Amino acid sequence: MKHSDPKLIDDALVTALARVSLFAGLTRLQLIWLLNAMTRVSVKSGDLFFDEGDQADCLYVFIAGDAVVEKKNSTGWRTLATLQPSETFGEMAIVDRLPRSARVRALKDCVALSLKSLRLDNAPEIAVEIFRNIAALQSKRIRKMNEAGTV
Repeated sequence: MKHSDPKLIDDALVTALARVSLFAGLTRLQLIWLLNAMTRVSVKSGDLFFDEGDQADCLYVFIAGDAVVEKKNSTGWRTLATLQPSETFGEMAIVDRLPRSARVRALKDCVALSLKSLRLDNAPEIAVEIFRNIAALQSKRIRKMNEAGTV
C-alpha cells in the first residue's frame, strides 16, 4: 500500500481548482478555502447529478467520467453539452436559485465537487469573483448560440 503526503494531494487539488475558469482571479488561500467548502459527489453510470425541475442549491466542478447536459423537448431528451474535466455545471443555481433548467446524466461513473450556495454566501470576496466569472461564462454561451443562430 502506498502512502501519500496529504500536503502534496492538497497542492494538486488547489492547482487543479486554479485551472477551473469559474475560479479565475482567486488567490491560493481562497482556492484552499473553496476546496474545503466543497463536497465530493460520485454518480454511477446512468444516474443523474440532478434532474430538470429539481430545486437548485449548488454548482459542480466536473472531475472525472463522462456526463451530458440534457434538456427535455417534445420528442425526448436533447443533448446540450458533453462535460469535460474542470468544467462547471449547475452554476445558474448560484445566481438565481430557481429550479434546474436541464438535467445532467452520467454516461460512465463520474466524480464532481459540489459547492452549495450557502457556503458561498459566507465568503463575499470569493463570491464576487465567481459571479464575475459566471457572467463571463454565460455571455460566452449566449454569443456562441447567437453565432449558431439558435437564439
